[in-house]
Amino acid sequence: MAKRFLYFAYGSNILGERILLNNPTAQFIHTARLNDYRLTFDAPCDINKTLWAGALATIRSCPGSSVWGVIWQLDMADSDNLDRQEKTYQRRTVTVTTPDGTTHTCRTYELDGEYDIAHSPSPQYKDVIVRGARQSGLPQAYISQLEAVEDNGYDGEVEVYNRLIRQLENQHQ
Repeated sequence: MAKRFLYFAYGSNILGERILLNNPTAQFIHTARLNDYRLTFDAPCDINKTLWAGALATIRSCPGSSVWGVIWQLDMADSDNLDRQEKTYQRRTVTVTTPDGTTHTCRTYELDGEYDIAHSPSPQYKDVIVRGARQSGLPQAYISQLEAVEDNGYDGEVEVYNRLIRQLENQHQ
């Protein structure tokens, strides 16, 4: 059994500080592209049950499209942590391609169940994804697409977001 596994993150976990909150062994490997999928934001039937106060990022099969993200390498010790963090998602195995053409087989997650399609993420969730895209050096055209996603205007408290912002601010002091 492998002692480590590769994980392709495309949502909030592309921000290093976010994945490390629950998965301390995560190590950045590379940016990568998942072909024949698109990024969408879907909302559970009860939006109040989401950690992020809005629709969640997910991947959906879409020939000709692609989703950019980050490959993380994690110890198997973090496997259950990651599954718990992504509890509203189903684990999938995908093949992603790095900018130099190398392919990697990775774990990723896709929303499964009763979801309303094409809803808007909270501004806080969108901000974490955009920060992660910049931090990891995703292509500028893709970052611009993320920035153009319309958010839901939620202005209440989002605990995980506040925790991340405090952590980011402390790193820059």
